[in-house]
Amino acid sequence: MPITLAKLKALLDVDEPDYPALAELAAGAMQHVRKLAASPDESVASKAVSLAGIMGDAGSVAIVDSASKSRHAVVRVAAAHAASLLPDSPQVARVVSKLLDDKDIGVVKFATRAASRQSDPAVLKKARRAVGRMATVRAKAAQVSQRERSAAMALKAGKKAGGGATRAKATRKGRTKAGADQMPTGAMAEPPKGAKGRAMPTGKIK
Repeated sequence: MPITLAKLKALLDVDEPDYPALAELAAGAMQHVRKLAASPDESVASKAVSLAGIMGDAGSVAIVDSASKSRHAVVRVAAAHAASLLPDSPQVARVVSKLLDDKDIGVVKFATRAASRQSDPAVLKKARRAVGRMATVRAKAAQVSQRERSAAMALKAGKKAGGGATRAKATRKGRTKAGADQMPTGAMAEPPKGAKGRAMPTGKIK
């Protein structure tokens, strides 16, 4: 009995689908695979595209081709991976060539692997250029990451130094205020000047 659309979706919509087993179950239900590959649920769609690549029959190329135009990067990555499972053919080469132009580096990464299975010289040449482009992108990303780390460390060090200066200033201010608010002791710093010492009167009448 052919597998139903609902059953195929349920078996695909898990963390780790059993793709080899599903490829056998869906052998006569490529229309279901095509429908799931066009699903608005990008998780289900990407898994259906991967399944199409494993199945590798006449309908797989059309499914992978449609997936290569998806607005979801994860679906296009699945398309590039599925293309690497398809046999060498002019139709597959055209799909791979399109994927090599993708803006997402993950898509291009799998597309270069797919290109290695194709015999089209133009696709192979394009894949070599894509490899060089990916190396440039990674180098720039590494430089940006290094600058961000350096800036973060400098900011952290600046905050730490600023906090120490603020605490020292607050301490000095506290000491000055404490001195200003200190109560008088009544002791004279110096004896009065110009005064002559005299004996106290005894109270006797001379």
